[in-house]
Amino acid sequence: MTDPSDGFTVENEVDNQTLLEDYVPGSSLASVDAKIAQLDAMFKKLCKSAGRALAFHLGEMPPPEPSPTSLIECATVDSMAHHLKTCKNVLVLTGAGISTSAGIPDFRTPGSGVYDNVQKYLDKYQLQSAQKLFSFELFQQDPEPFYALAREMKYPNVNVKPTIAHQFIKLLSDKGVLLRNYTQNIDMLQSQTGIPDDKVFEVHGSFRSGTCMNCGAKNDKEQLKEAIFSGKVAKCEEFVEGVICDGVIKPDIVMFGEALPQDYLCTISKDEDKCDLLIVMGTSLQVAPVNKIPNSVPRSTPRLLINREQVCTNPETYTHMSAPLFFFDHPDNKTDVFMGGDIDSSLMELTKKMGWWEELKKMDEEKEQKEEGAGGSNSRLCKTEK
Repeated sequence: MTDPSDGFTVENEVDNQTLLEDYVPGSSLASVDAKIAQLDAMFKKLCKSAGRALAFHLGEMPPPEPSPTSLIECATVDSMAHHLKTCKNVLVLTGAGISTSAGIPDFRTPGSGVYDNVQKYLDKYQLQSAQKLFSFELFQQDPEPFYALAREMKYPNVNVKPTIAHQFIKLLSDKGVLLRNYTQNIDMLQSQTGIPDDKVFEVHGSFRSGTCMNCGAKNDKEQLKEAIFSGKVAKCEEFVEGVICDGVIKPDIVMFGEALPQDYLCTISKDEDKCDLLIVMGTSLQVAPVNKIPNSVPRSTPRLLINREQVCTNPETYTHMSAPLFFFDHPDNKTDVFMGGDIDSSLMELTKKMGWWEELKKMDEEKEQKEEGAGGSNSRLCKTEK
């Protein structure tokens, strides 16, 4: 068939599916249509957010006010505990604070946080800020500073055990109410509890594997661990065109200056709309775009913050492009509840109110007995209860 408009000759007519498979083997029109629908929904959501942000910065939109409706009767721990027992889709957002009782420091706590204890690295490598140690730009120039810090922080360390907070998330999963856990942590502790992989989204990646920056070959956790604890930078041992590649292995974590996993926006966009309870634990909510999650769930959705201290409560410092805004002390608050202090102790209090405490304690004791052998249990939950 000849098309006179372009002078191009096509010997045989073929359908669109055949053409698609020629260019993208294994694809189908149905899968492409589904992907287009996902991208369209995501684009509309981004446009809506961008519109709100622009209006806010132009002075046309004030900070949000508390929702006039809520899925809980009142903003109290008791009401939140009652609601949690009836939930179907609990979204959990976690940060480094849930791993501190396992011996892993968080980043921003004054005195004990990572950013307050890396001065020797800043001096040694002549760096301007602690965050620079975690930048992709520096890693490309010199991976040694990051590997030295990982060595001191004992990443990846299989001897570190999950905390009560991790076990609580596992309990939510066992009860079939965990929609997903979005974790900013790279310590992989949630996976040690046995939470299904599809219920955990490691937003900032992990040390589970590494990728060669030269040939793209994958390396597993044990190879990374061996290099880190031997004081070396991991190098690729794959053969490329007959010679050892020797490229630098970058752990599969998301550094400053890198994009998040490709499916993050699509996944969180769907989860936010389903969520009937948001639990935020152990995070300062200073890192975007994860810190936008609390403001993206439906307005009537209850939000429980379990943290060492309150965060994101000042409307004067609020912007639509950065941190969320909680209404704990607002007279019209109907959705937000704060449980402060030690996270493990707060979870003990919450699960006791729900009647889940003995179940959570038994889960933790059984895991420790399995790991350490039969005998007396030294469960963290027993220590917390005392």
